[in-house]
Amino acid sequence: MPRGGDVRRCESLLIGLIGRGELDQAFRDHVEKLCRGAVRGLDASQFANLEDWASWLKWASVVLDENDYLTAAVYALALAPKLAATDYGTARQRDLGQLWTDAIRGFLGELAFVKWLREKFGVVAQLDYSRGPLKKFLPTDIIEICGRTPRLGISIKTTKLEGIWLDIPYDQVEQSDVFVLVRVGATREHFVAFLKKISVIRDKILEEAKKRGLIPKEVAEEVWNTLGDFKPIPAYVAGFLDKREGDLEECIRNKCILEVGGEVRGRSRVRVVLNKYLGFWNPKEERYKEEVINKCRTMCRGTERLAEVRSANIEFEGIGNFTPTDHFIASSGMLKKSKSEWGRLVAELCG
Repeated sequence: MPRGGDVRRCESLLIGLIGRGELDQAFRDHVEKLCRGAVRGLDASQFANLEDWASWLKWASVVLDENDYLTAAVYALALAPKLAATDYGTARQRDLGQLWTDAIRGFLGELAFVKWLREKFGVVAQLDYSRGPLKKFLPTDIIEICGRTPRLGISIKTTKLEGIWLDIPYDQVEQSDVFVLVRVGATREHFVAFLKKISVIRDKILEEAKKRGLIPKEVAEEVWNTLGDFKPIPAYVAGFLDKREGDLEECIRNKCILEVGGEVRGRSRVRVVLNKYLGFWNPKEERYKEEVINKCRTMCRGTERLAEVRSANIEFEGIGNFTPTDHFIASSGMLKKSKSEWGRLVAELCG
């Protein structure tokens, strides 16, 4: 698994880039999480060295501003009441406010991708903000690119800067052609900071509370001053998965696992911790667990511990496990991300 020294060297590189103005200041407060995701997800290992990865990051990055956030918030508010309150594959219920903020994060990733296409390729793409029957809206998040309907179905997935997993629900992996992973640095404070920025908190909530005599002026000021200010949101396009290439289409038809990598940990309680994966997974399916362990005997570190036990717990780096339903999963280090690979895909989309 990635070592702390790699993360620290990555942080030093990015701090240098930001200091020299080569990487936007919006990334300054997010360097640790960004590096943790890139190193443990094996993104950096796709390059000759960390310096080459950092150079690529400058090209892959984009910054979202207040208007981008407002756009995401409005469309997410329209979408949130239509979303299932139950978390995908679980019994946990989310209230409407949480559904709204979760939807904002998803739209931020989509907006970041469209903004990045425009900045890096001069390509104008239009997102599909409408929502309706699941089968109709599964194939693509992009309804127009270069002035016409895209030839491929494009699905855009958003994760945090430290997230390493492109998680595709089973229905969607059959419908779309290309899956894009965007990492977004939207912190837990961003929503409230945005409400502060557009004066919802001071001019609406706090002012109304003062008018009704519920709080004195000094309490309103104290509340206002404890809230953080809205800042531009850093993001970058981590890569894409094209299911038409290699063995992917056959793997999807057969619901197989192509790649596994990670480390076997523990002795009395043996765990297989994965940070490399390409294929299907369902934590309820024993056949997937058996296949992961078998592949780990040659593809993971610390495999001598597997000889000592009959079974082991399977964990995914950073999250533990996925919800108990079918997923197609790709770790970020398995995605295509070079300028030439993106150039070919964009040319196909626009050609």
